[in-house]
Amino acid sequence: MDYLPDYFKKWKAIEKIWRETVYDFGFNEIQTPMFEHTELFTRTAGETSDIVSKELYTFMDRGGRSLSLRPEGTSPVVRAYLENNMSNLPQPVKLFYLMPMFRYERPQAGRYRQHTQYGVEVIGSPSYYTDAEVINMAFSFYKKIGFEGLKIQINSLGDKESRQAYRNSLVEYFNRYASDFNEEYQNKLQKNPLRILDTKEESLKEIVEHAPKVIDFLSGKSQRHFDQLLNYLTKFGIPYNINNRLVRGLDYYNDTVFEVVSNKLGAQDAIAGGGRYDGLIEQIGGKATAAFGFGAGMERLLFALEKHEIDLTGEQKKKTYIVTAAETAKDAAIELINRLRDMGISCDIDPTFDTKVKRQIGRAVKLSADFVIIIGDEELDNHYFTVKDLHKETQQQLGFEALVESLR
Repeated sequence: MDYLPDYFKKWKAIEKIWRETVYDFGFNEIQTPMFEHTELFTRTAGETSDIVSKELYTFMDRGGRSLSLRPEGTSPVVRAYLENNMSNLPQPVKLFYLMPMFRYERPQAGRYRQHTQYGVEVIGSPSYYTDAEVINMAFSFYKKIGFEGLKIQINSLGDKESRQAYRNSLVEYFNRYASDFNEEYQNKLQKNPLRILDTKEESLKEIVEHAPKVIDFLSGKSQRHFDQLLNYLTKFGIPYNINNRLVRGLDYYNDTVFEVVSNKLGAQDAIAGGGRYDGLIEQIGGKATAAFGFGAGMERLLFALEKHEIDLTGEQKKKTYIVTAAETAKDAAIELINRLRDMGISCDIDPTFDTKVKRQIGRAVKLSADFVIIIGDEELDNHYFTVKDLHKETQQQLGFEALVESLR
């Protein structure tokens, strides 16, 4: 997708709110390389996840190493935390990012094969309050943008023991219907039956609807964590629904998983999602470290803005176009444009210094200029500028100080 100027006006407005929000919550920015060793994603996201099994852009480099364009942000950030000894910093480490991602998936409304993901990771805290604070931060961000009617869909997948007990129950249940499964779902049944709960297949939805619920298999510790988290969401005034089928698309999650959903986006209603991943750092060679985070797509958010009829562009800086009406005006025009730009006034000029005034004014109109400043022999002789307001269709002659005041 090409990002054109009008699109970027909205983009930059969102980015500004995003950066203000994450800094208010104590996060610091991180950037990781655009590609990683493929093994990072196969080990962390899981071989049965759609990202690994269908969506990775993978290639062999000249050294015979398998590399992949990053499809998501959490694994690279966790890898950077581990390799750069960030465990020696005061814990937890709170990081945010805004980076391009790549997935070979079917393009949908607001979803593209190259997209930009924004997200946060809190590494080094097992507390339920961390879960609540990150969800609160996400909700605060969307409120600042102007969203109304958003809700949190939330679930607990439990700890390792809880998930194993639940997995065994799912295998027993789904085996009754295994003859109805295609090869893909047969594979999920063998490797990770929780993936079946996330099905988009209409023929399987009724089977999934009557499957065992993970909430019935939570250990006492996981149940307490979940209950205390929900208690804090209530204190924060965040509306939520417990969704027993919510598992998210990556295999590294444990305990809390959540999505931020909109009622105006149809079946694909999520605009953000994340959860807890306490085993991920250990999976890639570090010590067991608790962590929680979420990610979301910028393009998906811009699509949601349209559906919610939210305009973030607001009042833009006024644009000024300088017109040279004589060959002798070139030096004066160059001096003026530099002085105005130094004062924070947006200015442009025809780089050929065309002296046809009508044609230059026509170009200024096409460029959505607010003002035109004309400099010709008369203006040079009398030491003033002719200023046209293209909206009010007025014209006046002004000295430099009055000119500056009129342009602000």
